[in-house]
Amino acid sequence: MKLTRIRIGQFRQFRQPVEIGDLDVGINVFTGPNEAGKSTVVAAIRAAFFERHRSGSVDDLRPWGDASASPTVELDFVLAGLHYKLVKSFLGKKRCDLLFGSHQLDGAAAEDHLASLLGFQYAGRGASAAEHWGIPGLLWISQGMGHDIKDPVTHATSHLRTALNGVLGEVASSGGDEVLERVEAARNELLTPVTGTPRGPYVEAIKKETKLVAESTALDAEIAIYRQQVDALAAVRREHAEDEAGKPWVAFRVQEMEAAAKLQAIAQRQATLAADRQRATQLGAQADLLRGQLQTFSAQALEVVARRTALASARYGSEAAANSLAPWQAQSEEAAARYEAAREALRLARQEDTRRALAAQAGELRQKSESLGAVLRNAEAEQAQLLVLLQKAAATEISDKDLVALRDQQRQIRELQIRQAAAATRLRFSLQDGNSFEIGGEPVSGDGEQLLLTTTTLRLPGLGEIEISPGGGADLAQLGRQEKLLGDNQVALLARLGLESLDAAEARHQNHARWQAEAKVATATVKALAPKGVDALRLEAAAHHARFKEIEQAADQLPARSAQPEVAALSAAQAEAAQDTAARLLEQVSAGLNQARLAAGAAQAGLESATRELALAQSVLDAPDRAGRESAASQALVDTRAEQAALADRIAAQTAQVEAARPEILAQDVQRYRKSAEQHERRFAERREQLLRLEIELQIAGALGQEERRAELARDEAQAGRRLEELRRRANALDHLLALLRSRRGALTRRIQAPLQQHLDRYLQLLFPQARVAIDDSLSPGPLTRGAESHSFENLSFGLREQMGLISRLAYADLLKEAGRPTLIILDDALVHSDAERLAQMKRVLFDAATRHQILLMTCHPQNWRDLGVSARSLDGIKAGVF
Repeated sequence: MKLTRIRIGQFRQFRQPVEIGDLDVGINVFTGPNEAGKSTVVAAIRAAFFERHRSGSVDDLRPWGDASASPTVELDFVLAGLHYKLVKSFLGKKRCDLLFGSHQLDGAAAEDHLASLLGFQYAGRGASAAEHWGIPGLLWISQGMGHDIKDPVTHATSHLRTALNGVLGEVASSGGDEVLERVEAARNELLTPVTGTPRGPYVEAIKKETKLVAESTALDAEIAIYRQQVDALAAVRREHAEDEAGKPWVAFRVQEMEAAAKLQAIAQRQATLAADRQRATQLGAQADLLRGQLQTFSAQALEVVARRTALASARYGSEAAANSLAPWQAQSEEAAARYEAAREALRLARQEDTRRALAAQAGELRQKSESLGAVLRNAEAEQAQLLVLLQKAAATEISDKDLVALRDQQRQIRELQIRQAAAATRLRFSLQDGNSFEIGGEPVSGDGEQLLLTTTTLRLPGLGEIEISPGGGADLAQLGRQEKLLGDNQVALLARLGLESLDAAEARHQNHARWQAEAKVATATVKALAPKGVDALRLEAAAHHARFKEIEQAADQLPARSAQPEVAALSAAQAEAAQDTAARLLEQVSAGLNQARLAAGAAQAGLESATRELALAQSVLDAPDRAGRESAASQALVDTRAEQAALADRIAAQTAQVEAARPEILAQDVQRYRKSAEQHERRFAERREQLLRLEIELQIAGALGQEERRAELARDEAQAGRRLEELRRRANALDHLLALLRSRRGALTRRIQAPLQQHLDRYLQLLFPQARVAIDDSLSPGPLTRGAESHSFENLSFGLREQMGLISRLAYADLLKEAGRPTLIILDDALVHSDAERLAQMKRVLFDAATRHQILLMTCHPQNWRDLGVSARSLDGIKAGVF
């Protein structure tokens, strides 16, 4: 397939019709910067083939902002010796016409014919997508997608097999795939695709058989239980009749009552023993109390004697303490006077120290305030200079973008002038004195030279006129127009900037740089003088001055100096030491005085207390009823001891009787007989309930017909087993058949891979001698092996994947060409990630492929393709017409 003409109208950025004609049968290179229209041309070709003319999902084909446009694409191409003309319009005027030979198709028929020829399909609904593009989607590389080869090959696989049918016969046919797919589908109905585990009807049959086996097993267990229950019923009836006749629990109840009566008698005796023991405890407490009373009467007489002795001792101590208090009082008064004198001396010494410190601070602050004032004045002057420099820099500022634009415009104008000078007609003249002629209406004489850029008339006096047209023709005119356009743009830019020329702009730029440099120096100076800013420096100077005034005022408010020279001569440290000594002496004397006072007070309090205690003890001893109470207590103690002896004998006798009866054993007997009776009564009741339950369960089981149900389950289980075995054999057979078919398909695929591998190796040797790329089952490129290293396609670098993707597509194109299928290769900004050396190798690959295929190469880097052996066509600035 060879494109010969492309015409695009009302299509995205091409509002006016644009036509590309005389396309070469080999490589066609189209250049232009971004947004020049390269990708739009590719999009137009794609839309002409891939999009239905009646599609409503192609609004993006309209020129921006033109809702009434009807995007139109016309393509002329040659295929199998026939000339085709395709005209397709979208949206506003929907139309599709296809002319070839004597045939004419329109609408969907024309589109379906194209899809069949080129090997693609249309989308059922909406816009066409990559999965519909088939073989063209494989050979037409979109911008930035050269590295992606897996998906395009997958989408084109069925078309590739159909296209290769003529070359490889049944190897590439799809009939085998249909059989394999049918077998695989039948097998996948019974087994999972990956693990081969049962599924669908197969797993349902397994579940059914498992369920029936489980039901049979459960029913067998129920039948066995029924038979066991029949045997158990007879045994339970026999045991129940024996218990009902003997009633063994009655004897146990009688034995329980006898043991309980004996235990009750012993309990009464234990209660009497407990009461006697409680009385014995009370008598012991009463005897202790009486003995304590008698001891108290004796202690009271001894207490009076002791109190008389204590009173004499307290009286002597009080007199001694009073005599020692007077010396301490005299020492305390003397120490207090010395402390007051030392404290006053310390106050005056500290006042003098404060006076000297304030004077020193005032001098330091005065010096620092004067220094800060000088620095502040310098900083303010530098800041004012900085503001002036910044204003000058702002007034002379010119953006780098504008300056670069002016320089570029001037450079382009200079280049155009040089090109005009090179292409212009050069007229040299040398006239004799007194002779002249006119060039373009201007008289000239003497010797000189002029460049003729446009058609110019030479008027020779007395001879006539000569019209000279420069050889450049339209090229010179175009260069002149471009120079004028650039000159107008430069004048407009200079007017906007308020400048007269590029030199003025350069001068402004230099001035701006100079003012900026000086401003940086001034900024550094201000920063050095005022690191925190001029305002902070100003505040600091004001703060130091205010502090100086405060110190002066504080010094003026101090009291006058002391009139005593010896006091004024003392330092604060000496005065503090003297005060500390006086304070310690006063503290020691005060402590001694306090101790003496406390001792005198304590001695007086002891004397008073001893007097009161002697009076109290004597009053107790002199009480009138004391002798009677002491006699009564002695008699009560004798009576209590006699009752304690009698009660002890009775408690011993009762204790012996209780221990001989063993009440704990009697309590165990009562519990044992009661439990035995309860056990037999409970077993009798449980056996009666068991008889009733067994009779009911056996009646129910007999009514269910378990034996009949077991026979039905056996029949169903046999049927389920036969069905399961049938599905198992079918699944195994299909699985085995699928393995055989896949093995056969693998062998056929390897036969398909062989010619493709041959073409791929041919291109690969131009890029990497001795390298090899494997082809996987999906006909996609696999690992790349170079020497001892092998890397999968996905792990290659982006640039290498892009190169391998292009090589693979060229190999597919060669294989398709051998099969007689159309091939057209479109490369939109391909190989942009290749270095210079690798790009040179890829150019050899492309040049070789161009001997068999037509290639349309779009690029925004024309300098990279100058050595491709073809003339590039520039799309830059084209708005309408043929190019």
